Amino acid sequence: MFTNPNTNEKYRKLGFLPDGLFLKLTLGNVSVYAGDHLFNGVALTFESFTDRCISQSEVTLPEKCSVEQIAGLIYINVAQNFRDTKEAFSAHFESLGIPLFQ
Repeated sequence: MFTNPNTNEKYRKLGFLPDGLFLKLTLGNVSVYAGDHLFNGVALTFESFTDRCISQSEVTLPEKCSVEQIAGLIYINVAQNFRDTKEAFSAHFESLGIPLFQ
C-alpha cells in the first residue's frame, strides 16, 4: 500500500490488489509488486517463476507518473524480461481502456 492515496488509486485502476504491505498484479507467470520506495517514489518488483527459470527485477519511478505511463513502463519491462507474458499484460491494459504508447 502507498502512503499517498492518489498513488494507491492509480495502481488500483491498473488492477493491482492488496498483498501484505504491497499492491500486486499477477498475469500469467509474472507478478508485479508495487510499493513506496524510501528515496525514489515507487518501487516495482517483477517476479516470475516457471519450470525452468526464476527471475526477479526492480525498477523505480516517480509518484507523479500517470496511469498510462505506469502501464507503459510495466509493459516494457515485461516485454523485455518475460516475453511469453507480454501479450497477457497488453490485453489486460487494453481491457481496462488504458492505451499503450498512443
